[in-house]
Amino acid sequence: MRFLPLFFDLTTGPVILVGSGPQALAKLRILQAAGADIRWHVLSGDDIEGADGAETKIGLPADEDFLGAVALVASAGKEIDERLASRARSMNLPVNIVDRPDLSTFIFPAIVDRGDVVVAVGTGGASPVLARRLREKIEEILPERIGEFASMMGRYRERLAALRHRGFSTRRFWERVIDGPIGAQFLAGRTAKAEAALIIEIDRAGTDRPAQGHVSIVGAGPGDPDLLTLKALHALQSSDIVFYDDLVSPAILGRIRRDAEQVFVGKRKGHPGIGQSEINRRLIEAAKAGLNVVRLKGGDPFIFGRGGEEREVLEAAGIAVTIVPGITAALGCAAEAGLPLTLRKEATRLSIVTANTAEGADNIDWSGLADRTTTVAIYMGLTAASAVKSGLIAAGRDPNTPVAVLARGTRPDSRSITGTLSQLPMLAASVGDGPALIVVGDVVAHSQVWKEAVELLEAAE
Repeated sequence: MRFLPLFFDLTTGPVILVGSGPQALAKLRILQAAGADIRWHVLSGDDIEGADGAETKIGLPADEDFLGAVALVASAGKEIDERLASRARSMNLPVNIVDRPDLSTFIFPAIVDRGDVVVAVGTGGASPVLARRLREKIEEILPERIGEFASMMGRYRERLAALRHRGFSTRRFWERVIDGPIGAQFLAGRTAKAEAALIIEIDRAGTDRPAQGHVSIVGAGPGDPDLLTLKALHALQSSDIVFYDDLVSPAILGRIRRDAEQVFVGKRKGHPGIGQSEINRRLIEAAKAGLNVVRLKGGDPFIFGRGGEEREVLEAAGIAVTIVPGITAALGCAAEAGLPLTLRKEATRLSIVTANTAEGADNIDWSGLADRTTTVAIYMGLTAASAVKSGLIAAGRDPNTPVAVLARGTRPDSRSITGTLSQLPMLAASVGDGPALIVVGDVVAHSQVWKEAVELLEAAE
């Protein structure tokens, strides 16, 4: 590590900026964002466009211009930059020559700015492009309100410090705030509620009363870990314990914080599972023990995921709950297959139904789904394909309606097959075990998998 990362207070004196053009303007914007008092020296009067209030002078800085300066930044051309760097070094003045780390005593990192939270990424000047790419990755995962969250915490530091004489650990307290319900609420936009909860926690800090935990009901999406939402990833990374279903893929489990406990509570074919009431009991027990709990479900928890039931039970027990939506199978699997679920003038309605009902698929009322402008996305219909076919045809749906069976969508072993409604049982039997989504409607003929199947038939003729 050649350059030690530091955070430099630029409000203690002027910063001298020498040069013009895009590189100088870029440095001007960064310095202004840091609140610097900038003395900008340009080589001619034609170069001051974009000064935006900065003090500007024409010509190179004189000796008196260096008095009291805290740093020099230059992009004025090779020979001038070399002279300026030598001059600044002789005065022990920190210097940055743009794109010349060999002449610089400090460099500008790629910056993620969230107010009071700033992340700097540097490569020692070797590859600014790589630093920018890394910054973009960090931008993706860093919560938008994290800077405001830090500001709120800063406002209560002195109030919390008064508890130290009681042997209270401020470090553990702030860890609970960041990783627990207060942090989750603030980052979700419920800032006033989060601040009120923080005040309550400070008032009771140091007592024997255990802190209440929090439950996040999180949608894991259809299987591809890259389809996790950022909020879902944040929840997994801050969890103490995760209760997960069978439909959650191993790749997604790999995104959970390494030291968090993982508990399987799903149902597998031929095995009844532990039951919903026992799942509820465990969630409540973990939250009341002060843990940051994640209930992880495949797809979206509010679409055939019983997330609504679990939320009501938890809230009735006085547990704070956050819902983190996921990409449901109808969206994720259809996108992978290039299948538009709606299409202007052709498919104007989308119905999402489940074939796994208490009464059985034979007793589902399909009468409202016969219109050809309605796309029907059927969850958990693989083993009930015959009943789905019979019910839709009996309701008036054309047996020649295009259908797609999308099995294990977005996962490495995904498989998609298309045909007609009359062929549905055969299609379902050919894709192997689920999970699988059945899509019925004319839009299937616009999908990539349908077009590929047609091309194969034409090539075989």
